[in-house]
Order: sequence, then C-alpha cells, then structure tokens
Amino acid sequence: MKNIFCLIFASLSFALNAINIDGKLDDQEWSNAEKVDQFYEVFPFSLEPFDKKTEALLYVNQEGIYVGFKNFQDMSLAKKVKTSRDMMTIDSESNVVVIDFNGNALEAYEFLTTLGGALIDGVFQNSNNVNRDWDGNWIASVFEDKNFWSSEIFIPWDVVNMSPVDGEYRKIRIMFGRFYAERSTWVSSDKTSYSRNKFLTKISQREIKNYQTSSIDYFPYISSSSNSIQNINESRIGIDIFWNAGDGSQINAAFNPDFGQAESDDLVVNFTAEETLFTEKRAFFTENQSLFDIADRDKFRIINTRRIGGKPSYICSSFINEDECETSKKTYSDLDYAFRYTKKTGTMDYGILTAKESDEKFSMGKDFLALRARNKINNTTIGYMYTEVEDNIFGTKAYVNAVDFDQYTNDKIRLSSIIFSSKKDNTSGLGFKSSVRYRPNKDTSFHTSLRYFDDELDINDFGYLQRSDYIQLSSRGSIDKNDYDKSSKLASREISAWISYSSDTNGNSNPLMLNPQIEYSYKDGSRLNIFTTLKSSGKDTTITRKNKEFPFIKLKHNMSITIDYEGYITRNLRYDYRFSFDKSPKQNWQNSKGYKKSFYKIGTNYYLDDSITVGGIIIYKKEKEWIRWLNDNNFTSSSLIRKEISFNLDWFIKDRHELRLKSQFIALDSNDPIGISSNETGYLQINDLNTSSFEIGRSALQIRYKYEIAPLSNLFIIYSRGGDTNIEDEQDGATNLVQDSWLNPSDEIISIKLRLKY
Repeated sequence: MKNIFCLIFASLSFALNAINIDGKLDDQEWSNAEKVDQFYEVFPFSLEPFDKKTEALLYVNQEGIYVGFKNFQDMSLAKKVKTSRDMMTIDSESNVVVIDFNGNALEAYEFLTTLGGALIDGVFQNSNNVNRDWDGNWIASVFEDKNFWSSEIFIPWDVVNMSPVDGEYRKIRIMFGRFYAERSTWVSSDKTSYSRNKFLTKISQREIKNYQTSSIDYFPYISSSSNSIQNINESRIGIDIFWNAGDGSQINAAFNPDFGQAESDDLVVNFTAEETLFTEKRAFFTENQSLFDIADRDKFRIINTRRIGGKPSYICSSFINEDECETSKKTYSDLDYAFRYTKKTGTMDYGILTAKESDEKFSMGKDFLALRARNKINNTTIGYMYTEVEDNIFGTKAYVNAVDFDQYTNDKIRLSSIIFSSKKDNTSGLGFKSSVRYRPNKDTSFHTSLRYFDDELDINDFGYLQRSDYIQLSSRGSIDKNDYDKSSKLASREISAWISYSSDTNGNSNPLMLNPQIEYSYKDGSRLNIFTTLKSSGKDTTITRKNKEFPFIKLKHNMSITIDYEGYITRNLRYDYRFSFDKSPKQNWQNSKGYKKSFYKIGTNYYLDDSITVGGIIIYKKEKEWIRWLNDNNFTSSSLIRKEISFNLDWFIKDRHELRLKSQFIALDSNDPIGISSNETGYLQINDLNTSSFEIGRSALQIRYKYEIAPLSNLFIIYSRGGDTNIEDEQDGATNLVQDSWLNPSDEIISIKLRLKY
C-alpha cells in the first residue's frame, strides 16, 4: 500500500517545464518572449496611461502558454496578503491574464495571481458575465525585489476545451492586467474592463502557434466522515475522470462520486416565500460547466446543480414500517454517477449533462438530463437548452425548454433575451426576460429589463426560480466621473437611479420602487455608498403563498436610507460599516405606530502578518410591526430583534498548509405579537387568534485544514458543528440561545477527504 501511494504522489506534479515557474523571469526563454509595456487605467475607467512601469511577457511552446509580469513600484508600500483560492481581495497586488482560446469572444478564462501567492480563476461568458466557481489546472509563482515584484504564470494547453483549428497557428484574444493596491487601481493592456458591455470583443487578437493536445486526468478520492450526534459513519471511494480529446471534445465522468462540500454554506433564517439560492461548491459541477449556465442573477437559473444530490422524495405512508421511514429521512442523496460531454466546433458549442441519484431503502433516486447547444454568428449568440428530471418515487417527469439570445447591435447597444417553458403533470408554464443596454459614451449607461413568469411556470426540479406569477419592468441609469486630478483623494464617482414596477400576472401591483444612489471610490481603496429606497403603497403578492382567496396584503408606502462605508484604520486593519433606517405610516388597526426598522453592521479584517488574517462581522437589526405569515390569511405583527456575529480566521501555516476557521451565530427574538388577518381586498385587521413570542438560535462552526499536495490535489481534515434552538412563549436571551444551540448541536461531524489528480 505504501508503494502504491508513493507512485500516486510522484505522478501529481507538472512535467518538467522549459521555464522554471519561480516568479523570477530569469530563464533564457523570456528573452524571446513578446513584450507588452503600455497599460491603461480601467478602474477608475479614465483610460489614462498608467504611470508605473509595467511589463508583460508572452511565451508559447508545446507545453502551454507562459505569461510573465514585472511590476515596478515602491515595495515598502506594496500590499501582500495570503488568501484562499478564488478569494478576491483589494489588499494585495495582483496580476491577471484573460484568454479567449478560440478568439470568437464567446468565452474567455481568467488567471489571476496575487503578491501573496493566491490563485484566482474564472470563466467569462456573454462578454462580461464572470463565474469564479471554475478551478483550472494551472500554476503561478511570485518574486519580490527591491523596487519591483514579478510573477510567472503557466497555463497548460489542456487546461480548457478548445475548438480545433486548421493550420499551424491559432487566433486568440488575450489581455494583461495589474492591480495597483496603493491606489486601488486596475490597469489593462486593452482599453476595456470587466464592466464594459463588449469586454471580450475589445480584447486584442493575436496569432500564436497551435499546440492543442489531448489529455486524460484521473481524480480518485477517499473520504470518511463520522456524525457523533446522529451516530452516522460513512466511508466512500470513487473517481472522477476528465478527458480532453484535443479535437474540441471533453468528457467528464464521475463514478460513485463524493459531492460532500469542503466549504460550508452561510447560516440562513428565511421567513419569506422565496427560496434561498446557494452557490455551487462541488468540484465536479464547477469544472467545464459554463456552457450550461443560463441565468438571470438571483431571479432564475435554468440549471441549479445543487438540485442534483438534493433532498430525496419520500412516501412513508406507503410502508408498513412508516416510523422507521420517517426517522431515516435524509437531507441529501448519494449519486451512482454523473456524466458530462461537451464539444466545440468553431462558433458552435454543444453538450450533454446527466446524473443518477442512488436508490435507498425508503426512496428512489432522481434521474437528471440536460442538453445544450450554442452558436455565435458575427455579433449574435443564440442557444437552446432542454432539461428533464424524473422523480422515480412519484412517477413524474419535469421538462424545461429554454432559448437564449444575445446581440451587439453596435458598440453602444446590446440586446439579450431568455425565453423558457416548463411542463410537469400536464401543467405548462412560460417565462422570459429581455433587456437592452445602452452606453452612449464611456461614462454613461442605461439598462432596461422586462421579466414575465406566469403562474404555472415551475423549473425548480432542476433549476431555480425565485418567484412565479410575476411581471417586472425595471430600468437603471448611471453617470460616472473618473477624471479626477492626481491631487484629489477621489478615484471615481457614480450617480445612479433604479426604478422598478412589478405585479403578479393578474395585475395586482407591488410597490413602485425608486432607488437613487451615489457611490464614491477613493484612491486609498475606501468606498462610500449612500442610497435611498422609496416605495409607493402597493400589494405584497407572495406573502400568502399564492392563496387563491387571499392572494395579497396591502402595504403602506415606505422610505429608507442606507449608508455603507469601507475603509482602513491602518494598512493592516480594514473595516466596513453599514446602517440603514426604514419607516412606513401606521396601519389601520388600533394602536399601530407604523413599521420601523433600524439596521447596524460593522465588519473588520485584520492582517496579523502576510499569512494570518482574522475577521469578524456584528449585525444588529430591530423591527417594529414586523409581519410574519402563519397560514392562509393569518399573520402576526410583532417586534423582532436579530443579533448575529461571525468570526473567520485564515492561517497559511506555510506553503501548501492552510487552516481556516469559520463560525456564525444568529439569535432572533420576536415579542409582543398580536394576531392579524387580511380580508379579500388585502386590508389587515386585528383578529382574536392566540399568538406567542418565539426565539430562534442557530450556530455553526467549521475548522478546516487543507494540505495542497499539488495543484488540484488536496487533503482535507474538517470538523464542523451546528445546532438550532427554537423556543415558543419564553424569553431566554440571545446569549442563552446561542449557548443552547452550541451545547445541544444537531450535527457534529469529523471528516477526512483525500482527492488526487494524476
């Protein structure tokens, strides 16, 4: 066994490269590299030539693409902080290269390294939509000298799936960038930035030699976990296989996959009718997944991969041992396999994604299928997706069809639309989102969107829909100022206003919303944002969970103001605070004084040194006449106090060794409740229902040790603990609530996971 592991570990590292990736730029090959030394300020978007000497080098051989940077500056002022992978920070100097390997402005990949040695990567689609869930197989290193720092980045040819090309050369788009932390300034070799509508199309084209090759990577894993509270012990072994055929085809397959998360989700207490959307953190669904991403911010996602491996379906009443079924219910499903195939052919991309959940004693796993195609012709991209989910317990199938469209009419106008339909149990639904973006000049922009989701639309078997039965027309305009002189402390200023009208499909109007704001960005990295939200009177069309007799309640007009500031006390101590106040007129019932809310938040990050960061957040929120739905048309109105504290620690003990602590504690206290109900017209009135106060306490802690054996090969040792406390008609106090949830946990898990790449 020892010899087997020695062989596995020996195969993990990259092959010996022509250039030694140590950050020093002293290899002979760099003398033959292409040099770029003209950079422009793109945040703030002044497009002024950057006044600090910066050189980017590009070298290509049969192994891959090498990029080097030499960044001149006063190193005594340089910021250097170690962070985990994909953790963006404004507290460390950085270099970035963005590459569109197919040169068609359809998809590009971001490779960023910080002076602290962190790696950050992501995928750009539809010109400027970025997703940083993707983790690629590339390496980088940095080096510090007296008056400059340098970096070297190595990107193997098989890091992404590329379209095949004829001939010796490949056309790519490539942009080089730098973050200068002293002034919080991003600079670029091209006069464009991530925020621009035509970001990818504005990146410079180059011809490089084409060394596209095939490769196959294996990711075997072993994991073991023990839950001492629920007395559950699990051990798993499986493998992920990633095959890049070198002809534009890529296959990802997982057998007996382990989809356990090494990163915990934030605690959420949600009283609304809308589901909380969590991001994907599982490795299989972040690799080569961008083709299947059709989404509209937090409004909807045609595929929400968190559904795969989600809570199983149960019909316990159909079993003789019903009690055993009830007690054995799980919140997640194991998987037999998952499979994904993608193909790139010039401007056409297509693929298939399928997964099968495991059957268990009292449940049967679901089957998932997705088909996707996308084509780009000149400035227009059009795509199609089909998804299908079969629930083998209930014997139902759910289908979704979606068409997405994106077009640049010219340099100033961008049009985009997504039209999709659902069908389940002989019920069909339709939805769409269309938008137009207009940027008459570099400092002014307008964005208008129209959304329509009918009341039968349901994509939640595989996707995510925040709410159905919904119409919204919204528009936002902004004016930037980026040309402050060098003596000014200001870097940029944005004045904007957002207006939104929405209703259900029967014409019941939600409050009309107007949101003007002004945001200042300063050259020292601090930021001030002030905004108000003005809401007219209207209807809440979701709170009664689409009750047919009582579809809404009427709301009074509301006004709020929020101030949000991020700044520095010292170079090593960053803080931010936010406070906001809301107010509405009194309600129709006796002794009402109107809704009021005050919110306070303060957070901080302190860098003990380059390798240790501690941070925390404290939140206090108080609401008067807070309305909570009970059932049908019955509610309570009460005072609500929310207290929350979180603490994080990141310690990079030494190279490849990382210790991370993440903790969060929430206490909710609702008191002085009165019973209220709504009539058919939505007006609220006091009723004679018995009501009671309640308290909720939630706690979560995760301690994670990570050892990076090699890129994408890691050993995790994780301890996690969490608990919930719910108390009716008692006052226990926030401290006791947190103590109760901590001392009486619902889960206490120790897990070990080894995932290798070779």
